Amino acid sequence: MELPSYFISCDWGTSNFRLRLVHTASFEVLAEQNSNQGIKAVYERFSKQETLSQKDFFISHLVEHVDKLPVEHRFHAVVSSGMSTSNIGLYELPYSDMPFDNSGETLHCKTLPLREGQQLLLISGIKSDTGMMRGEEIQAIGLENLMKPYKAGILLLPGTHSKHLTYKNGSFCHLRNYMTGELFEILGQKSILAGSVRSNDFSTATETSFKEGLQLGLDKKFSSSLLMIRAKDVVNQGSKEENFYFLSGLLIGDELSYLHETPETIFLAAPKSIFTLYKIALESFLDNGQLVLFEEKILEKALLMGQIKILQRYAT
Repeated sequence: MELPSYFISCDWGTSNFRLRLVHTASFEVLAEQNSNQGIKAVYERFSKQETLSQKDFFISHLVEHVDKLPVEHRFHAVVSSGMSTSNIGLYELPYSDMPFDNSGETLHCKTLPLREGQQLLLISGIKSDTGMMRGEEIQAIGLENLMKPYKAGILLLPGTHSKHLTYKNGSFCHLRNYMTGELFEILGQKSILAGSVRSNDFSTATETSFKEGLQLGLDKKFSSSLLMIRAKDVVNQGSKEENFYFLSGLLIGDELSYLHETPETIFLAAPKSIFTLYKIALESFLDNGQLVLFEEKILEKALLMGQIKILQRYAT
């Protein structure tokens, strides 16, 4: 079926909301709306009112942002992935089951009228016995074209809840979840370690601390090494900034420890804020040629490519 010339991409996460007007053939983003009104924040506002249903409240929020796009592009189809299909989102859809392939045909999807003359396409998430995700499966589908020449490997999608997807011959067949980002936030802000770490730019000094923590994490000494951070602070053996990256290395090393001796090709796709840290970590133990890197721009384009693949199934 013929695809529309333009569509509106909605990436609605737990904490953030992003809307992009996209030229379908070129993937060019012509306009964009961003806010911190993720699913959680919008649901909290919905819970404090009694006028609108949950679906209508979320649709109202979505339309408000769509109407900030250029006038001539406000009625294109909207494709939404992420947490919009969760039980605190716009319309709950059940998780689809692993495995899923590069077409996304097994994903649960639903079309709804956003308003008269405009359709909304909602895409569900994926679950397995070992994890679940909403949104990253679309990134994986979009990245698959770049992974195809390698035939098999493990795709790493780091974040608040990191996802590791086993890939083989066009299909993603196994999922692991890691709470690396959330644990970092809890330990760094709400534990006894909170006063011993401080965020700062990555530097030569902090890289040394990062690698120290990384090695302990890779050696599966995560829990037994945590209080080292407090000790370093108390006896002035390191700065709070160095401790920040020591903790980061410890957590990332723990996440990646099972890959320490893997013969598999590893694909890394991550936002700029954590890409370098994971790259350093993986390069510390993988052989040359074993690591394939997808930087932030590729990852952002992958989401659009994945949404277009799903949209093609519903194009009229």
